[in-house]
This record gives sequence, C-alpha cells and structure tokens, in this order.
Amino acid sequence: MNKTKTILRLALTAAVMLVVPMMAEAQTVGPKGTTERVASIKDIRPQRAAARAAERQGVTAVLQYEQIADMPTARMSHQVLPSGNGFVVVGGRTTGSTPTKTAELYQDGGWRSLSIGNTHDGAFSVKLADGRYMVGGGFSKQGGVGQTAATDIYDPQAHAFSAGPQLTLARAQAKAIGTGSLVYVSGNWYATDNVIDRYDGSAFQAVGNMDSRSNPYLMADAEGNLLVFSAYNIEGKSFGFHTYDDGSVGLLADKYLASTGQTKYFGLPFTPQICPTALPDDMRSEDYHVIFNGHNCYLILAETTTGPQLFMIDWDDVTIYRFNKVTIPTADADGNAITWRGGVLANTAVKEAYLIGVSGSGNKQTLHVISLNYDSDEWTIASAPGFPQGLLTASWTVLNDGRLACTGGGVKDNTDAQRRAYIISTPVAGQDYDTPQPTSGPRLVVWLKSGEKVVYELAESPKTTFSGKQLIIRTVKATATYERKDVLRYTYENAVYLGIDLQPGERRVQMNREGDQITFRGLQAGSTASVYAVNGTLIEQRKVVDDQPLTISLQNRPHGVYIVKAGTETIKVMKQ
Repeated sequence: MNKTKTILRLALTAAVMLVVPMMAEAQTVGPKGTTERVASIKDIRPQRAAARAAERQGVTAVLQYEQIADMPTARMSHQVLPSGNGFVVVGGRTTGSTPTKTAELYQDGGWRSLSIGNTHDGAFSVKLADGRYMVGGGFSKQGGVGQTAATDIYDPQAHAFSAGPQLTLARAQAKAIGTGSLVYVSGNWYATDNVIDRYDGSAFQAVGNMDSRSNPYLMADAEGNLLVFSAYNIEGKSFGFHTYDDGSVGLLADKYLASTGQTKYFGLPFTPQICPTALPDDMRSEDYHVIFNGHNCYLILAETTTGPQLFMIDWDDVTIYRFNKVTIPTADADGNAITWRGGVLANTAVKEAYLIGVSGSGNKQTLHVISLNYDSDEWTIASAPGFPQGLLTASWTVLNDGRLACTGGGVKDNTDAQRRAYIISTPVAGQDYDTPQPTSGPRLVVWLKSGEKVVYELAESPKTTFSGKQLIIRTVKATATYERKDVLRYTYENAVYLGIDLQPGERRVQMNREGDQITFRGLQAGSTASVYAVNGTLIEQRKVVDDQPLTISLQNRPHGVYIVKAGTETIKVMKQ
C-alpha cells in the first residue's frame, strides 16, 4: 500500500497545474440533506460602456526578475512566509523525496538557518490574527507517505519558530483559513478527513462533518461561515459532480455554519467543462482572498473547454463571476504551449492578481506573469526567457513589498529538489514596459500602497536615501519623505542613461545603453568597468585606454540581472 501511495502522491504533485477532472462522473447527494447551490456564473462586466481600460488590456511587457543566492537546502512542496523585507522557506522535501526539518530566512541579500521543531512536507500555512504564521501537518515519511499532526508557529518580529498545538487529525496536503481569532484546517491525503480542525488560540478541536478532499479551497464570509471544495479527493481522483433534479450538474462543496457547527452540502456551478484547477501545496486561502465592492471574495483559476479562465466567488453575496474581459493565452509568441500554475496570487494593496505560467522545455523555459487589476480590468502579461526547469513546482508567495518570491521546485521525476531562488518584479496592470511613453522622459516613480503614484523627472536629479523607517527623496526643487511601511516599491522608467557621481575631484561618468550594448564615457585611462553575476562571480572586466569610451556587450549573456561596476559605483542592469 505504501508503494501505491507514493506513486499517486508524486503523480498529483506533478499534475498540480491545469490538469483537472474534465470527465468526472456525477454523484448523488449523501446524508447531509437538501443541497443549496449557486445556480449560474455571471460575467463581472456584463455591460461595460466604452471600456475605459480597453486599450490597456492584454498589454505585453518584459518581465523583470533577479536570481538571488541559492537556498542552503534544496527543497520543494515547502511553504514560503513573508517576513519583514525578506521571507522564510519552511520544510518541504529535499532531494530523494525526503522531508526536511529545516527553515531558512532570506534577508538583506543572504540566507541564515532557523531552528524548527518538525518536518512539514506538503503542509499548510496560515497567517494568524496577531501577524504570526502557523505551519502544520505534512507527510511523515519519504516519498509522500504518512501524515503528521504537529504545527510550528513563526514570529516574523523575532525571526523564530516555537511549538504549536497538535491537530486532532494527522494531515498532509491540507489547507487552513483564519477568520478573526479562529483558524480552520481541512483536507488530507490518503487518510481520514471527515472533520474540520478548529483552533481557538489555545488548542484544536474537531468540528463539522466533511467530505474528504486534498488541498481544498477554503473561503469564509463576513459571518465566519466556510465554503470548502476541491478538484480532487484524498486519493487524487476527481471529487465528482452532482446531478440535480432539473438535470443540471454542479461541483459539490461543504458549507460549514459557524453559529451552529452544522455542515451542509452546497452546489457550485462548476462542471466537467468548467472546473477549478488544483491548488499547489504552498497556496494559502489569504493568497487569493480580496475585498471587492466591500465583500469577501476569492479568485479562482479554472480550466474550460476553451482554455483557462479567471473567476471570482463572492461568498458574502453567494455569487460567482467570470472575468470576461481577460483572455489568458494558451501559447506564447513562438507557438509553444503555456502551462498555467494552479491558483491565483493577489496583492490587495494595489488590487492586482497574478497568474504564473511557463512555456518551453528543459533549460529554455519562458516564465509568464499576468498582472490583472481586478477593479479596472486592466492587465499586462510579462515574459522572460532562459529559466531552468522547476518553476511550476516551485513555491511562490507575494512579498511585503509587492514582488514575488519563487523558490525551489523539482525536476526529473519530480523528486529532485532545487536550490534556486528568484525575486520577480510584477508588471503593473495595463502598463507596457517595452515601449516608453512618448509624453514622458526618464523618471523615478514611487508606488504607494494606497494606490497613489508619485513621479519625479530625472532632470530634477532625484536622490533616494533611507533614514530609519523613512524613504527620503531629494530633488533640485524639493525634499519628500515617505514612511517605508507606506511604500510598495519605487522604479526607474524610460531611463536611457545613468549618471554616476564618483569620489570628490573625479569627473562625472555617463553610462548609455542601447539594446545589449553598454557604453561608458568619462572613465579615466587605466580605470575598469566590470560585470558580475548576481551571485558575485566576475564574468567580464574591461580597462579604459586613453580616455576613450568603453563598451561592454551583454548580447551573448543569458537573460537576467547583472551587476556593473564603474569606478567606485555599482548599478544593476537587466538583460531582457
């Protein structure tokens, strides 16, 4: 039996993307009585007059990213927790499909190991009401066999783990959701999953009467009632669909009533032709939770007979919407099929949702990120080639500054874990990074979490500095101060040159870039310009002769971020 479990576990993990039960058989209602249901799916913009964002939908852009230092431990099926200006990777399994009892913090450009009490391979994580994170359950043995009931709690202020409460059931491939001071956990793999684990701040207790699912979607309304459903049961098979008296078919969910503790069947208008994608191990309910029109809503990626589509469940209003203005491509510009990762990542600070896809194969994969503003319908798809295998099986999360962290993943038979790690700069929905706007020159843009965008023209010579918890920008005209907690990110746009001030008494150096050619002017004879990989490896160094311009070419270099040092100053350059 253990061998069978291992094979099924690996098959499901490899198929966590858009492999969904398109031909599932209908099933009958069990002992929970009459099934409530949502009758139909509505278009979110049924009659959008003169669509203000029509010209800013489906914009293409170049994806900007940085390959950071490799993780100390190769891992996959792990959790990623935002932590201050960095993040923590927790558990998962390492090469050989062995659970690893490790956790590592990435901060200020480097990694350091943290002590943790338990392994968490294929676990759940959830943000608690006090800002800490709980990580729980997971597989207990090599190859995705067995389950654990242990939890650990991470404090992002102290950068430390402490022992958490025991679950009432040992679980793997479960999910959790926080509602106020309560936490609910549901789901399992090849083991009992007939109740919800409810945590009240002191201990877990079993509540409800659930059907068995793996990696379920968990949603909560304003009253704390839960909606629980999944594409798969605990054996990795289709969960099945229910045929109603009128002959229509729907996906069966469980509705848990917080006030009474009762569980009822609830029917969703998803069918074998429109079916939600399976959630990856690393996804949290809060990842796809948004507030839309004041309601608790959850973003869902589904596979349909015409390709992937994005939906939103308004659980407060019991309504399901289709984003009918968004077209998710199934192939890239070269005709290669794009595989989209299950689940949706949301950044509520800027009202954007992110979909992650990959095309190509081997060491020539192209990463695609769709950024959708779910309030305005503006969206951009940004792409970058040259990635190795493992991006779809990597673990992803939205960081506190709005960027995406991508870590680990598996290759070969999905058991060979990786150490690679990236930070992805998400495209701004509706913004084209390829073509500079003709009405504006080079500028520094500060993006605030409130949604405000502050622009400084480079002609005003803006200088950025940090003082404590403040970002200070000084120009020739004025000085502006921002609280760092209020700043999402700041970027340079449309810049075609960069002036570098060297030490007092030295001349001013100018860097011009045209395509992949970088030319320096103003360097003294005998000085050097050097190019480094992001891991610090020197890959090219050129010396200035007779005060002549010096040109460095990135034409034959892989796509990515490079560090260029000229004189005493250092800059980062993106090879697109």
